[in-house]
Amino acid sequence: MFAIGPVAFATPWLLLGLLALPILWILLRAVPPAPLRRRFPGVALLLGLEDPESETDKTPWWLLLLRALAVAAMIVGFAGPVLTPTERDPGSGPLLILSDGSWASARDWGARIERIDALLDEAIRDERPVALVSLTDLPPGELVFGPPDAVQSVLPGFEPAPWVPLEDDISDWLGGIGQTAFDSFWVSDGVDRPYRETLLTGLEDRGVVRVFESPRAVFGVVPPMIDNGTVVVPVLRSPPAEARDATVVARGPGPNGIVRELARVTATFEAGGTEAEARFDLPSELRNRITRFEMLSQTTAGAVALADDGLRRREIALFTGREDREGLELLAPLHYLRRALEPTADLLELSLADALPANPDVVVLADVAQLSDAEADGIAEWVERGGLLLRFAGPRLAASDVSRTEEDRLMPVRLRAGGRTVGGAMSWGEPKALRPFAPESPFFGLSIPEDVRVSAQVMAQPDPSLPERVIASLADGTPLVTRKKLGAGQVVLIHVTANAEWSSLPLSGLFVQMLERLAVSSAPAALDAEALAGTAWVPDQILGPYGTLEDAGSLPGIAGEVLAEAPLGPEVPPGLYSGEDRRLARNVLTAQCTLQPAIWPDRIDVEGLAADREGSLVLNFRRAALACRAVEVLAALWLAGR
Repeated sequence: MFAIGPVAFATPWLLLGLLALPILWILLRAVPPAPLRRRFPGVALLLGLEDPESETDKTPWWLLLLRALAVAAMIVGFAGPVLTPTERDPGSGPLLILSDGSWASARDWGARIERIDALLDEAIRDERPVALVSLTDLPPGELVFGPPDAVQSVLPGFEPAPWVPLEDDISDWLGGIGQTAFDSFWVSDGVDRPYRETLLTGLEDRGVVRVFESPRAVFGVVPPMIDNGTVVVPVLRSPPAEARDATVVARGPGPNGIVRELARVTATFEAGGTEAEARFDLPSELRNRITRFEMLSQTTAGAVALADDGLRRREIALFTGREDREGLELLAPLHYLRRALEPTADLLELSLADALPANPDVVVLADVAQLSDAEADGIAEWVERGGLLLRFAGPRLAASDVSRTEEDRLMPVRLRAGGRTVGGAMSWGEPKALRPFAPESPFFGLSIPEDVRVSAQVMAQPDPSLPERVIASLADGTPLVTRKKLGAGQVVLIHVTANAEWSSLPLSGLFVQMLERLAVSSAPAALDAEALAGTAWVPDQILGPYGTLEDAGSLPGIAGEVLAEAPLGPEVPPGLYSGEDRRLARNVLTAQCTLQPAIWPDRIDVEGLAADREGSLVLNFRRAALACRAVEVLAALWLAGR
């Protein structure tokens, strides 16, 4: 590379074209021979006329200078001028440009693309074939090296992914790229990954490895947790540094439906600390509207935590009618419901006339037989608008005439008179266990404890529509839970009591899981494959690499166990997923995640954002040539009187 002061040229032989400028100057200054003078009498007729357009007999020197400068700038531009060229050994042979391509790379993706573009310019001058690979989108088969200018053309579409590379995928890719020797330039995201050591060893076996890494800190937001009614959002950073504040914002729809900021809290990192907490103490109405938490000034998918139904605190109206057994708390119809729902819901124990105007999410009737016409009409209208009516059986319901001869609109099935008792002194048979849940049941996939037994129940009348309304049954096939649609809502009947009088179901963890599947309870627990087994989920909104929510489009549905356990990737992108009655979020970070800085061996040359870089002047000189040409055209028009 030929250098003149701080400017060097990639193809200096093109500068020989500057020697032709004096010849061009002489040619442009050339004047055609003077015309012969001949007298013609008719010329007298032209006397006194003025020509509005005039032409000079010689080209002005300054116009010639503009033309010469335009040509000179074009010649210098094609010679590939470079400002402050760095002292480097020109490489030879293939070059692999490798990017982590993870969500952590998105925080300064523009700087990474600029560095890759400069590296491709160097490869063009050195005539090196190049391959560009992202670890989050690994190409199959052996590496294919091509012209660097071809790689440069696809660089605008090179983007990070909202997940992290997978160790197994990298091991498979490394074993299939062949044994061709090549140098590597690794664009690191700065976060320690389990695959780094193996991948670094494999790359060093094939050639020299250089690393580009931003010194800026990486921040992440962990999904929210509930602590005594307070929403706690953990915030992570890497590497440890001095004390600083991080602002976390809760966003959700306002009264007009437009997403806006609902609350903001400052989390403080201590000096040398890597974890902090943002604690939101919000009323239930505001908390239920939150759809995401994000850290200000951080534009990555990891700095966003999506909120699902696990954060939402439901309003549940409990109604049991007349209490006949005061003082016997364990026999109270609502005791076990209160224990199951109080940690995650706001319970309304009011009269139906007072509870329905509050528009609760769920209304629970525990052994309620008789309702007034006004109460029945109010509940039916509320269910048709999308509410969930959950009913439990009991002695009063079994002894009543509700839904006997014809199906009651607030009951999913017709009932036999008197109910059924098993396992007692005056009955036949032993207490019944539960039958495994059918695939079409919302409880499918839940494990049934061996000690759950049913000793009494209300019986459903045989009916053509009965099989499709049964969502849980006993081992002998009799219905245990039935359900029907009513308008936009649904009515569910559990054929045993809400207490332990007729069954041991309320004493088991299955009871809470069944309530959760019915969208009555919404525990903010971690995704569990066993709890989600048998369910199907459709992507609703997908989280992009820069922390923006995008429409999921036509992405296919995902099985519940896959959604819970599969690592994030193209098949399971981070975002919000909708089930039959619930929404779940897959976030980039989980409660078990930590952020640790990448540590490179001393033998590896690590380059940061502050490294000296060559500045290409090609576009500058070409723009100057076009500017001179534009001024020259305007000047020529002006001299011609136009």
